[in-house]
Amino acid sequence: MGATILRVSVLADGNVLLNGNRVTLSELTAALDGRPGEDFVIWYYRKNAGGEAPPVSVEIMKLITERRLAVRLSSKPDFSDTVLPHGASAIEQVFAAIRQRAAQRQMVIHRSDGRQLMVPALAQDAAPADSVAAVERMLPSSVKRNVAVIGETSWASAEKPNLRDAASAIPFFGLLMGFGAIGHAVWVFDGGTDAVLVAGCRDADLVIVDGARADALPAGWKDTVAPVMRVAQIRVFDRATQELRKV
Repeated sequence: MGATILRVSVLADGNVLLNGNRVTLSELTAALDGRPGEDFVIWYYRKNAGGEAPPVSVEIMKLITERRLAVRLSSKPDFSDTVLPHGASAIEQVFAAIRQRAAQRQMVIHRSDGRQLMVPALAQDAAPADSVAAVERMLPSSVKRNVAVIGETSWASAEKPNLRDAASAIPFFGLLMGFGAIGHAVWVFDGGTDAVLVAGCRDADLVIVDGARADALPAGWKDTVAPVMRVAQIRVFDRATQELRKV
């Protein structure tokens, strides 16, 4: 049997609908917990997804994350563009292709205009030995990982993008090159709506957010992306301390 689909809508005024019926947060919680062992998929729609999320939206994402439920986002109140098991939305298709390219030793930069820039991974023996050792300690190459990065990508739209501009826009760009050199798949995008965040972070083992971008992300973004990651490991790069801070 297939999973049970629960259609959850968050309206602009903070009201919540479950399968078209208005419910309280307690009633939604009861619906998720009322049938132990049942396989649920949440189809989720939020009015004005690009704006500030109402507090109830953050609470709903916490419920979903705590229960490790699958969630599929829709930009339409009738859920007509929800990602179905047998298909994918346009943005999901884009990032599926990006993940494939990143796994082939290409750091992929998803530009704001929808185009992509490929940065070939360094050969491991071409990188300084101490740098290789440092990234090995952070993310050992014994298990290949997917690393999704939310950072500035405008530099990639230049006529002749270069690594100096990349390092200026993303202070930890050298670290990303190191991850690529030891075999991890790395892709970079600049965040955006809930749908872009979910597609961009899907199947990631590690998400790194530049602290300079964090405030521009939709409220509750951490709870939005965690359910679609393979491993919910999220770090924010603190520009003041030059450290990756656990979220």
